Amino acid sequence: MQITIAPYLLSTYKLIQCAFPNGIETQDYLPLLALFYDEMSDRNLAEIVAHYTGRHYAVVLNDVYRVVTTDLPKAEAIDKVKQRLLVCGYEEWLKEAE
Repeated sequence: MQITIAPYLLSTYKLIQCAFPNGIETQDYLPLLALFYDEMSDRNLAEIVAHYTGRHYAVVLNDVYRVVTTDLPKAEAIDKVKQRLLVCGYEEWLKEAE
């Protein structure tokens, strides 16, 4: 099955793919959403993570809302995810997203 990603989300997809080549593990899922929340729109974040994980878009969107209202991950968990992303060009991605 070929998945089509909007061109403006491709760099985000590649960043996630680089940091999590074997998929996003359960303990990294919510921290990843929390980290990207301030950098992306809710819908774009849900779309790209749904594409990468194979989860339904609506489920991911609800997780995005949950992660910033009732289920904020610990700073250490978010930092662990950030460290993985930094190796894959997170700083450059942030500059591109400005």
